[in-house]
Amino acid sequence: MNELISLEQYEDNYGERIGMRYRYNPETNAALKEALPFPQFKWEPERKVWSIQNKGNVIAKSIDLLNALGYDTQFLQDRLKLFPSAQQSKADCRTEIKRTRLYLHWPFIRDERLRDEVRLSVRAISGRKFHADSKSWSIPIAQASVLHGLLEDVYPPLADAIISNGSISGEITESIERVAMSGAATLDDMDELSKRLDATLPEGLSLYPFQKVAVAFAEMSNGNCLIGDEMGIGKTISTIGFMAINPQARPVVIVSPANVKFNWKKELTKWLPAESIQVVSKGKEPIGTDDIIIINYDLMNKQYDNLMSLGPELIVLDEVHYLKNSKAKRTEATLGLAQNTPNVIALSGTAISSRPSEFFNTLNLMRPAHFSSFYDFAHRYCDAWHNGFGWDFSGASNTQELNERIRDLCIRRLKSEVLPDLPPKTRTFFPISLDNKTRQPYDIAQEEWDRKIENHYLSGEPLPQGMMLNMLSDLRHICGRIKVDYAAEWINDYRQQTGNPIVVFTHHRDVMSGLAGLLTEHKVELINGSTSSKQRQVLVDDFQSGSIDILICNTIAAKEGITLTAADTVLFLEREWVPSDEEQAEDRVHRIGQESGHVHAVYLSCVGTIDEHFDRIVEQKRQVIKAVLDGGSIDERKGLVAQLVKKLKSERGWNTVEAKSYE
Repeated sequence: MNELISLEQYEDNYGERIGMRYRYNPETNAALKEALPFPQFKWEPERKVWSIQNKGNVIAKSIDLLNALGYDTQFLQDRLKLFPSAQQSKADCRTEIKRTRLYLHWPFIRDERLRDEVRLSVRAISGRKFHADSKSWSIPIAQASVLHGLLEDVYPPLADAIISNGSISGEITESIERVAMSGAATLDDMDELSKRLDATLPEGLSLYPFQKVAVAFAEMSNGNCLIGDEMGIGKTISTIGFMAINPQARPVVIVSPANVKFNWKKELTKWLPAESIQVVSKGKEPIGTDDIIIINYDLMNKQYDNLMSLGPELIVLDEVHYLKNSKAKRTEATLGLAQNTPNVIALSGTAISSRPSEFFNTLNLMRPAHFSSFYDFAHRYCDAWHNGFGWDFSGASNTQELNERIRDLCIRRLKSEVLPDLPPKTRTFFPISLDNKTRQPYDIAQEEWDRKIENHYLSGEPLPQGMMLNMLSDLRHICGRIKVDYAAEWINDYRQQTGNPIVVFTHHRDVMSGLAGLLTEHKVELINGSTSSKQRQVLVDDFQSGSIDILICNTIAAKEGITLTAADTVLFLEREWVPSDEEQAEDRVHRIGQESGHVHAVYLSCVGTIDEHFDRIVEQKRQVIKAVLDGGSIDERKGLVAQLVKKLKSERGWNTVEAKSYE
C-alpha cells in the first residue's frame, strides 16, 4: 500500500487546509487535480506539499480517490468524522432542470439540526418554491451557484449534486474560482495578465500585484463586479487597469461624487494618455464623442438622455453607496443607464454598511437574478420587524450568510493583507475643482494683488521687500480656508470606510479650528504652537491609545519630537515652503513601531490656484534635495518663493517683478 508520509494542518487565503506529503507520483497528482479543481487541491511551493481544503466533501472525495490508488487514508478518515454530513451518500441526492428552474431532491435527514440548516439554506434563495406534490424544492437556475456555496459545508452531498449537473457545472466552477480570488493579494500565475498590461500602459508605470488580482477578478466576472478594497489600496488604478486591457469597452462613463471627478481625470491622463476625456460639469452641457466621460451623480438625471444616446459599453460607479436611496432621481437615472450597459464595475470601500438595506440597489444591479426581490432580501438580512405602522428594515441579520453570498461578485482586501507589496510611503495629490462661488474669495484676492503689482510697475517704484512672499502666503491661506469643507468630507469618508485614526496637518490656526468645528461626530484634538510640552505629550499618548480619532496639528509645531504611529494616513491641507518640513510631519506616523508598516500621505489641492504651483514645484524640489531632507534652510524657502513668483508672473502677465529678494 502507498504511504502518505505526513499530513499537516494550516490556514491560507482559501481557509483551512490539509497538507499531504507522499512520494512523487504524477498519476496521483493528475487524478487529484482532475477530481478536485483549484482551490480544493493545489501545490504549496513554500511548504513543498500538495494540499486539500479542510472541508467534508473535499476530504470524502480525496479518500475515495486515494483508496482507489492504494493509499492508506486512515488519517483522512479520522478527519472526515468531524463532518458527519459528508458520510451521506451522494447518490441519495440529485438535481434536475426544468426550463429555467433547478429542482432539488434529497433524502430525509435524521439529524434535526442539520435538517433545519439545509431547509434554511434553500429558503435563503430568492425565488425558491416548495412543490407539495413531489415534496421537493426548486430554485432559479441563476441561483444555483449561491445555493452551492451555502450548502458546501452544511450538506456536501446536495452541494455535490448541484455542481455535478452538467448544465450548470461550468457556471458554478467559475463562481467558486471568483470566491477563491475574492480575498487574495496575489495569484500563482499572472504572467499573461502582466504582459497585456505592460503592452498597454505607459513605460515605467505598473500595477501592484494585488491591483492585478482585482483586474483578473473583473476579467473573470466578465466586467461585472464590485471592487470593495479598503481605502488606500487603489480601486481607481485597478479599474483603469481593466479599462487598459479592454479597449473595446468604449465609450466609458465614470460616475463619481463631484469632489473626485478631477482625481479620476488626473489618474486617467497619467495611465491612459492616449484616451480622450470629457469631465461633465453642467446639466445642459453637450456630451461629446470622447472615449471616457466623467460625471458626478447629481448630474445624472439631467444628462440621462444624452448618456443613453451615447450607448456606453462600460459604466464605473465610484462610491456606489451613493445609490442607496431608491427614490432619489440620481439613483433612478444611474441605475437606468447601468442596466442598459454591458459592463458595470462598482467601487466602494464600505461594501456592506451597518444597514444592509442600503446595499440592495447595488446587489440587484450586479446580480439581478440572485437579488431580485427587496422584500425577500430585507426579511432575510435586515432584521425586519413590523412597528405597527409598517415594516422597519433598518437592522441587520444573517450578515455572515450575506457576506458569503456576495463573495463571487465582490473582491475586497484590507491594507494589512497587501502590505508586503506596498512601498513604505506613498503620496496622493487630490485635486479639488472649485465652482465660481467657492473660489470667489481667491479670485478677488488675486486680482487685488495684481493691481498692487501693476501700480508699482506704472509708478516706477521697486516692489517692497517681502511683498511677493506676503502675496503667496495670503493666497495659500485662502486656499486653506476653502479646503476646510472638502477636508471634512474626505475625513468623514475615511473614518466611515476604515474606522482608523488619522493625523491632519495645517498651517493656520483658523483653518485648524474651522476643520475641527466640522468634525463634531468624532473625538478631535489640536496641537499648535501654543500647546504646552506637557499637554502635547498627553494628547500624543491619548492618540496612541485610541482615545482620539482625529489629531489636527500645525505642521511646524508638530513636525518633530512626537510619535503618532497609531495612524497610517496623514492629510495635508496647506503646503509648506520647505519639502523637509512636510517629510518630517509625515514621519511622525512613519516611524519604528508603525503598526501597518505603510504610510499614505494625502495632499488636497485646489485646481487653478497657487496650490497647483506648490504641488509641482515642491515635488520637483523634493527630488532635487533628497540628500538634505532632515532639515530646511532659508535658502530653500527663497528658492521656492522665487520659482512660485516666476510661475505666477508667466500666468498673470505681470510686467514687473524683478526684485532681488523674495523673502
